[in-house]
Amino acid sequence: MSSNKTSEHFPLPPIDAKGVALAPGMNVRILTIPHWLTHDLLAEDVRRLKAVEGTVRPISEIDAGGYVWFEGWFCLRPTEVEVVNG
Repeated sequence: MSSNKTSEHFPLPPIDAKGVALAPGMNVRILTIPHWLTHDLLAEDVRRLKAVEGTVRPISEIDAGGYVWFEGWFCLRPTEVEVVNG
């Protein structure tokens, strides 16, 4: 058994929660704003981020680690979003 605390390997594959390939410019639904993103933030910042849960936003970029960025404001793991068709 591995002593790693995480099973993630970087860069994260650019695949959404349903297995669809991701690319900058694609519209995706924000499925969750996870605790790993908010645990060190002020309550007001957490509230602002939680307000985008369920919204559709374009991917600004996918960084070298595989994280999906939105408006240069926040990033998520690829599996925390899903591609929206149409």
